[in-house]
Amino acid sequence: MNPLSLTEGQQPSWRLWGEEKTEQAVYSIYLKKVRYHPGLTDDTNPETDETIAHLEWETIQVRLIKAGTLKKLVESLATESGELESTYVNIFLATYRSFANTRQVLTLLLERYWQLTKNEVTMKDDIRDLHCRTIIHVLHVWLDTYPEDFNEPPEFYTLQQLLEFGMSVNPEGALHCHSLEKLKKYKNQEEQKDNELLNHWCSLLGKQHIGCESVLPYNFLEIPEDHFASQLTWMDATLFKKLISYQCLGSVWSRRDRDSECEVIPSTVMATVNQFNAVLLRVLTTVLRDPDMKLGERGKIVSKWIEVAQELRFLKNFSSLKAIISALQSNAVHRLKKVWLSIPREKFELFTELARIFSEENNYNTCRNLLQREGSAKFVSAVGQEDHQLQKALQKQMLSGSCGPMQGTIPYLGTFLTDLTMIDSAIPDTTAEGLINFDKHRKEFEVLAHIRLLQSAANNYNIVPDVRFFAWFDSVPVINENSSYELSCIIEPRYAHSGSEKKFFLKNTRTRNSPCHKKTHSTSSTSTSSSNSVFYDQSASDVSMVSLCLADSKVCLSCSSLSLPSLTQSNSPGSLTELSTAGSLSPKSTEFYIIRVSLSQPGKTEEEGINVYKSIMLSNQDHTKEVIQNAMIKHGISGSSDDYSLAQLLPDGEIVFPHSANVFYAVNTQYDLNFILRPKVNPEFSSNTLKKKSKKGMQKFRSFVDSVASHV
Repeated sequence: MNPLSLTEGQQPSWRLWGEEKTEQAVYSIYLKKVRYHPGLTDDTNPETDETIAHLEWETIQVRLIKAGTLKKLVESLATESGELESTYVNIFLATYRSFANTRQVLTLLLERYWQLTKNEVTMKDDIRDLHCRTIIHVLHVWLDTYPEDFNEPPEFYTLQQLLEFGMSVNPEGALHCHSLEKLKKYKNQEEQKDNELLNHWCSLLGKQHIGCESVLPYNFLEIPEDHFASQLTWMDATLFKKLISYQCLGSVWSRRDRDSECEVIPSTVMATVNQFNAVLLRVLTTVLRDPDMKLGERGKIVSKWIEVAQELRFLKNFSSLKAIISALQSNAVHRLKKVWLSIPREKFELFTELARIFSEENNYNTCRNLLQREGSAKFVSAVGQEDHQLQKALQKQMLSGSCGPMQGTIPYLGTFLTDLTMIDSAIPDTTAEGLINFDKHRKEFEVLAHIRLLQSAANNYNIVPDVRFFAWFDSVPVINENSSYELSCIIEPRYAHSGSEKKFFLKNTRTRNSPCHKKTHSTSSTSTSSSNSVFYDQSASDVSMVSLCLADSKVCLSCSSLSLPSLTQSNSPGSLTELSTAGSLSPKSTEFYIIRVSLSQPGKTEEEGINVYKSIMLSNQDHTKEVIQNAMIKHGISGSSDDYSLAQLLPDGEIVFPHSANVFYAVNTQYDLNFILRPKVNPEFSSNTLKKKSKKGMQKFRSFVDSVASHV
């Protein structure tokens, strides 16, 4: 959190005074202006009354830990006087998984307590007692705020450790009772299966829900748009409220530390990503599945999705809204010129206005402003001045009094994921002295706090789930990315567009404010922003997502404007992070792309399981060898870059880059910037084989020239 807050008259109440370094920590020293309390003066001084009679304010020194060892960070949960440092406690508990695990932190806390009680730490008795009480308080806050940290079946080691500690301190105390209650709860959960529809949906996305087998699903075009949007919102809100915020940390959801003891599996983030992809895939399927569908019918389906997207906007559900917009902007749908021309102009204008919400201009400034303005608002009360179709729809809704009950807000998670990923990539984990850089985690906490705030707002939704809608949702087969493009080419074969139609289509569909989804991921960022702005451009949004592919579909989309892979993959836009200029990330040049590099696994096809993309910044100075080295570091691979090859994946093939190529200028920006890193089976053999083939090829070429010459 930024301590430089302002008081009345815009006077800073905090001023940075300097730094204090010790062997185990670095502190930032601030001078803080506070109200003067006469009771704190020295009563033995006879001049005191006259001296302080007119004092209102005084200045005190405040130490904030900037970096330190894990032990020192744990000790700092209490101030020097033994009081609870509430802001620091919240930041520490929300972010410690980036540099430690639950057992390590709990062990240090308990050791600190016993050191205090055994007088191994020199301090006054009253301050020592206050320190002990503060540690007990921290344990209570930890259990209440992040109970999942202690849910480690079947042994429940940390909870058992805490239970023993509570027993030794006070067998009838609140901490012991609290720990015992949690242990009983977790054991009961292990013994009983939860049959709630919600949990079934979260864990088995894409399969039939309980009670859905005998329900007759809706016909897509017959589902009212407002009902359709409300059901998608119920699904998204259910997942978003269950999201564990710290799983969004760049080092957690990207699983950077998968081989360390600190690894946390981001299950709730992945569930949100899967839901985002599920919505997007159903848009593609309904539009493209039947190649023989009449043009007018296909146009009605696209118009239907645009109307659903409008209702999602009024419900402030930016997650499914982004999924629908991304699907309609995908190459497979975007290229259907005749279908788009068959849509009424007002529908196309509405689509353009909705797509503008996720415009990459000014680091996704439009989307960010909406979240700031409407995050805790009851309803959508205003739209952009240029959004004429949305203005008409909103005015009509307000005049009819159909705003309904108070609404929550569901963000596009990719925004936050991107921000957190950029923080994780741009700021080092440790200082030059090897201390944990806690300032980095203060910045991460600003993003996590925003997520927690929006989760609270999501509780305002009051939507009744419709099992018939779930039956329809599950009945829609999904098609993968390659199949969707092939179907699109069957519907409208590839050929040159006629002059007038091509001009109209390009003018109305490829504006800067409504970029194609595929284009979005290949946007080059050359802009810079002020030091207080958030790095959030379309390329960066891809950074935020972990690229996930459903088992039966290869499409990976990005989620959140913060980097998950498109709310499922690292294809999606968005993220909230306080960084300096985009240019500052690349000292050599301000031009760069954000590319997503997956690792080829021998014996597995790219459609199987989960593909984890690592987001890498590609500047105009980077050659293939440097890109491979960066990708190896991201994936935690050791070895030589000469043992790997790099290729860009395209719908109809791939581009393999020579080691000497400048990847920035060789990349095909007409498609998603998805790359794959492949290990060479036997580098030496491959090299020798290549030389032999080259020699044979040259011999054949010379023979061919000789034969031609003899005929001449």
